This record gives sequence, structure tokens and C-alpha cells, in this order.
Amino acid sequence: MWTTRLPLLILAACAPLSGIRAQQAAQQPAARPSDQEIIARIDAAVQQRSDNLAGYTVQETYSIYRNGEDKPSAEETVQTTYTHAAGKDYTPISHSGSGMLRNAIIAKVLAGEKEMSATANRPGVLVTSANYDMHPQSGTVDLNGHKCIVVDLVPKRKSQHLFNGKAWVDADDFTVIRLAGVPSESPSFFAGETIVTRDYEKVDGFPMATHAEARSHSFLLGDTVMRIDYTGYKIDRAPATTAASPSSC
Repeated sequence: MWTTRLPLLILAACAPLSGIRAQQAAQQPAARPSDQEIIARIDAAVQQRSDNLAGYTVQETYSIYRNGEDKPSAEETVQTTYTHAAGKDYTPISHSGSGMLRNAIIAKVLAGEKEMSATANRPGVLVTSANYDMHPQSGTVDLNGHKCIVVDLVPKRKSQHLFNGKAWVDADDFTVIRLAGVPSESPSFFAGETIVTRDYEKVDGFPMATHAEARSHSFLLGDTVMRIDYTGYKIDRAPATTAASPSSC
């Protein structure tokens, strides 16, 4: 009788323990990918965006502030149209303030963005391991509602569109949430070191820029901040059977 009951008692005792262990295993967070896997997934996320984003339109407002002023010294709003075949084009909407600052800074920024978006130039400015040495930091941080991995970026060549700095990458899908750093080549429109930040959010499934800032100091202009706000995106998704050319950030 005891020999018959003993195995049943052992099974009854082990069953709850097995269930607890299974529950504990399910509650444990997934192992963090290796640095190589993180870099590969960043490249894959950029490629996925490139393959599926055929074009977009967005309204961009450029505002320049000097020496801590509350109101912009110059401002310009444009409607930007991007297509993978032709890059960016701009339609002016409005402008105000200093014409000198608009011509010396905003016009040059727009010209640089247009050049960067050209089909031949786009691959060379993307946040990929082809353009950067990437060094993921340990752990994660919270940023704008996203759990992110911080990745140190070292550009492989000098360019005003490549940054010595950091990328905050979504730990779930490895898209960029924020870029911050110093251009590896000083932009011609700012004197002195320029610190740049750019924030991204998902729009119709694509990471798109929503706000950017460039801060600089020079003897001529003093402390200068240029802010760019992006609003009213309309996304054109590439057909499922067609791969688009790489898109710009």
C-alpha cells in the first residue's frame, strides 16, 4: 500500500514545484543580444526602412535663436517632398526675421539636406556599420517612452552628416530614437563646435525625425541655436514587390 502511494505523493509534491519553476523561467527577461547581434539588427532595421519607404511629405520649420532670446531671430517654413528616385525638394511656405541669418544658415542647411538625400549620397550618411564603428553600452535606458540601448558612434570618415556621438536605439526593434553628437567635419554654416541632436518617432511604422537642434558658439554670432520641427507627415510605402533605394535620415 505504501509503495503504491509513495510515487503518487512524490508526483503530487513535484508538480507544484515544476509549475513554479516554469513560471519563474517565463518571468525572466530575455538575454541581451551580443554587441555583434545589436549592430546587425541596427543594420537590418535601417535596411528595412530603406526597402519600404518610397517617399513622404512633411512640413519643416527652421528657427534660429541667438544669445538666449525667447523669440527667433530668423524663421523659415518649407514643405519637403522626398522620393527615393529624386531625393528631397522644397516648397517655401513662409519666412520672417533676419534675411542674413536665413541665407547664411537655413539656406545652407536645406542645400546640404538636399545633397545628402540624393540617390548616390544616401547610403553614405545612414546610421549603419558601413559608416560607423559602433560600440553598444551595457544595460538599457528609458527615453521618450522607449527602452533603449545606447550605442557609441565613431564615424569612419569626416562628414558634416556623420557624428562623433551616440545613438539611442529601441531595444525591441533596433530603430533609432535619438542621435546626438558633434559632426566629424564642421558644418560651413556654423563657426566653432556644433552639438547636434535629432529625435525620431514612428510614423505609419517608419522612424521619422520629429525635432532637431544644432547649438554653436562663435565670435561673430555668439550663442546660436537652430531648431527644426517636423509636422504633418504623409508616408508613401513602397509596393510589397518593389524594393526602394536607401532613404535618408
